[in-house]
Amino acid sequence: MGMKLEFQPYVSPQGWYSLKYPEYWEMEVIENIPTFYDPEGAGAVVITAFENKVGNYDPKIEIIRFLSHHGIKYEEDKIAILTNKQGSVIQTCEFISKDRYWFVYMMSFKDKLLILTYNSDETPEHELSLIIHQIVNSIYFKVEEY
Repeated sequence: MGMKLEFQPYVSPQGWYSLKYPEYWEMEVIENIPTFYDPEGAGAVVITAFENKVGNYDPKIEIIRFLSHHGIKYEEDKIAILTNKQGSVIQTCEFISKDRYWFVYMMSFKDKLLILTYNSDETPEHELSLIIHQIVNSIYFKVEEY
């Protein structure tokens, strides 16, 4: 590829987050869960969204829960912790489970949680990893006015 990518917008079915993904990728929403993928690729980005009615999310607790579900032990030194321009905390890691390669990003903003995963039967090339990172960096939570 090596050229500048053009991105297109996506707004969640609930309307409380948006992102940008490559215009040549395809997107499907099934039961309010969007999936984004390169039609020539081997994997997909899936975003699952949650809203906490009684408090805020802790991405560390959520990533521990997610990894445990996949039989992966949480190791703090293998987790990257990031903060985007909006102040959303992101905990991310990669692992292999059941012959599948996974990227997982736990992203929280107050009472909202996004779990963005990429999984494939192939290890992604560096260029694809950068595209996924661009998608994550483009996520913006709608700020509600009270």
